[in-house]
Amino acid sequence: MRKTIKVNNITCVQCAKTIESHFSKLNIEAKVLVTSKKVIFNYNEKDLTLDDITDNLLKIGYYPTIDNEQQIKAKRKDFIDLMIAIVFSLPLLYTMFNHLGMSFIPVPDLFMNAFFQWALASIVLFIPGRRFFIQTFNQIKYKNLGMDALVVIGTVSAYIYSIVETFRTMNMHHNTLYFETTAVIILMVLIGNFFENRVKEKTSDALQQLVSLGAKEAKVKVNGTFISKKIDDVKVDDVVLVLANEKIPVDGIVVKGKTYVDEAMITGESMPASKEVGSKVIGSTMNIYETIEVKVTEDASNSVLAKIIETVENTALIKPKAQRIADKIASIFVPAVVGISLIVFVIYLLTNHSLTESFSPAIAVLVISCPCALGLATPTSISVASGMAFKQGIMYKGGEFFEIANKINAIAFDKTGTLTKGKPELIDFIGDKETLQLTASIEAHSNHPIADAIKFAYDGTLLEVTDFEVLVGLGLKGKINQDAIYVGSKKLANELKVEIPYDGEKYLNEGKTVFYTIKNNEVINMITIADEIKDGVKELIQTLKSRGIKPFMITGDEEKTARYIAQLVGIDDVYASVLPQEKAQIVETIQNEGYVCAFVGDGINDAPALKMADVGIAVSNGSDIAINSSDVTLMHQDLSLVLDAIDLSLATLKNIYVNFFWAFIYNICMIPLAALGFLNPSLAGIGMGFSSIMVVLNALSLKLFKFKTTKES
Repeated sequence: MRKTIKVNNITCVQCAKTIESHFSKLNIEAKVLVTSKKVIFNYNEKDLTLDDITDNLLKIGYYPTIDNEQQIKAKRKDFIDLMIAIVFSLPLLYTMFNHLGMSFIPVPDLFMNAFFQWALASIVLFIPGRRFFIQTFNQIKYKNLGMDALVVIGTVSAYIYSIVETFRTMNMHHNTLYFETTAVIILMVLIGNFFENRVKEKTSDALQQLVSLGAKEAKVKVNGTFISKKIDDVKVDDVVLVLANEKIPVDGIVVKGKTYVDEAMITGESMPASKEVGSKVIGSTMNIYETIEVKVTEDASNSVLAKIIETVENTALIKPKAQRIADKIASIFVPAVVGISLIVFVIYLLTNHSLTESFSPAIAVLVISCPCALGLATPTSISVASGMAFKQGIMYKGGEFFEIANKINAIAFDKTGTLTKGKPELIDFIGDKETLQLTASIEAHSNHPIADAIKFAYDGTLLEVTDFEVLVGLGLKGKINQDAIYVGSKKLANELKVEIPYDGEKYLNEGKTVFYTIKNNEVINMITIADEIKDGVKELIQTLKSRGIKPFMITGDEEKTARYIAQLVGIDDVYASVLPQEKAQIVETIQNEGYVCAFVGDGINDAPALKMADVGIAVSNGSDIAINSSDVTLMHQDLSLVLDAIDLSLATLKNIYVNFFWAFIYNICMIPLAALGFLNPSLAGIGMGFSSIMVVLNALSLKLFKFKTTKES
């Protein structure tokens, strides 16, 4: 079972490592989304309950918030801690004027009293600051030291030093105490966390919107009446009632009624889809016409919306190579900083500085350092990008897409359903119109897409057919009023040795499929079927070429049809009459020629090629297998989304690198400044919070990205 739990006091990547390490020892898969403060658990319901998971989170100092009410309480608790820190730190902050030599600003004697400062600092350190001790204890336990450890070492060092100085000198009014440093560091980090959390919420707003789309309750049929139940209590095979202008709560099949459903949020189609008995409906889409009853086919955790949410969540777990390197650096960051702090302390002592003068820069080094910025560099940017992409109709699903996108120099396309609409249409009819009734009556017994095209084109009454038979590779056969009727290709006509009075060759040269209807060994009409090219495909191919990306077509269609379609859209390199298992081999051949190759497809037979390609891009009208095999899914039919996906991923990668640049430059510059005594510990606390906020704000700058190619649906 998959369960996502909100954990309000996750602050950095070290928190994530602590949680993941703890549950790994329990053989439970836990993945942490730092930016949205969530943990995704995958576990066996038979071995574990939700209460077991929450108990384990509490054991290691993390507070799960299962529902909205708990989230509100957790936010209120954080706010109360911040207010306590502000109230009891302000008098200590005021004493800094005296410590900084600003004698012209009067400071009350009480504020300078050592025991008064001790009392205030103790309240701040052990009430609002207790979270840092809990997190550090667990980080030490799982050997994942992070920002919390630096805060604890810095504040406790200043606190203990001040206590020792108080009793050593017994001077109640001196300027060598650091109680205000202890409190102010806690305050500044809490303020930084407060603003960082507010900004982080904006990075995952698309995911929050997705979650909010889901229905909370459903009217379930029980003993002939409908009872409201929570959506998690609705089971497969239950029947639910959906009123007009009401959200369909579940994935299912209509068992009663007819209506129209707005499915734009899932399919991108602006026109409502008609639904009748037997039609599939998707949970969270809007019923806009009549009351219907729906039989549940998937529970809430396996619905289409749940799978989309799962995909968007998983995207935030992607770690490009640069982030993996940063994680390794972060793992040794804290010990290195502690070492630097000790060296600074010793050097100051050895260069005839007093204990107090040596202590201040050593604490500043501890506090100014910020491993969080390194850890947030990737997940914040990817969270923003994946939310923007989903709104545009693109789902990033993982893999190495963000790193590979800028290297793609070849894209191979499947034809049917990808470059074309995937829905054959009757284009030309030559012969007596009345004979179309015979053709449609025979085709009505087939479920082939071409048969559907003929049936769709004919809206009259159908005749009774007997002795129906499928002639594999040739066509169809049946009897109507004792007349033998065949519908099939030129090959069928040749098999029957009948003369064809129509010239079908020119249609074949145009990439169309030609069928003949034969009655009692006489051809009575000719039908041409074509799968129309999607709008904008030609422009897409031209744009790819202008960017130096070589387009290929790989299709199972015959050579003549494939070449004609390729010529229309501007593709020069065509592989035709390809078997499904051969598509992956051809992609490998393209790669062996030195290309970084993406593959765009939609069918089950495209799955191997999607996996083989450096990047697999699935069109959403395709099969689940194709979509599951891909790195990117296009939710709409506009193929220009391929370019949007690439362009946004390039922008995201640049944004990630800017984050890394900032994180490294910040630490490289600020640690020496602190070591040289240019920053006191309190200012260092401000800098620590500022560093992480800058990373998150830079990630949010991705929202300024403009999609260049996608047309409005």
